[in-house]
Amino acid sequence: HDDELSGQHSYEDSMEALKTEEASLQAQLAENRKLLADKEEELLQKNKDLKATEAEKKALEQYLVEIKPGCDFITSNLDLRNTNRANEKTALENAVTLIKGTPAYTEAMTAAHEESLGDCKEICAKSEEHVDCKACLAKVTVPGYCAGHAGTVGC
Repeated sequence: HDDELSGQHSYEDSMEALKTEEASLQAQLAENRKLLADKEEELLQKNKDLKATEAEKKALEQYLVEIKPGCDFITSNLDLRNTNRANEKTALENAVTLIKGTPAYTEAMTAAHEESLGDCKEICAKSEEHVDCKACLAKVTVPGYCAGHAGTVGC
């Protein structure tokens, strides 16, 4: 009878351990199934992203093929364009020099300068470096101008 009781206890202990292990494995299986479902969902999203990225890449490659002739034209004609730009700049600088040498330009600059003197035109006619002219332009008295600019002619 003791053997039977001992066998019964051993059987019950074994069953309890197996049931505990089964519950643990069932919990782990449920956790693994959830993890699998999450990973499959993540894989689906990544596949969608991949398709979208591949479509965008294809569109960009097609766009590059479309604009390539224009880029090739610019690249192949760059030296000519730079040469033409340098020639045009030189021509414009030469035109400025020629214009500045004309009597009309000289007269216009003189007239503009005289106009800039305003009410001091007559005073500055003698010498624009003299204190009388500088004080007039600064709209101060001669002694007041000399107080701050002692090195000016006439102070």
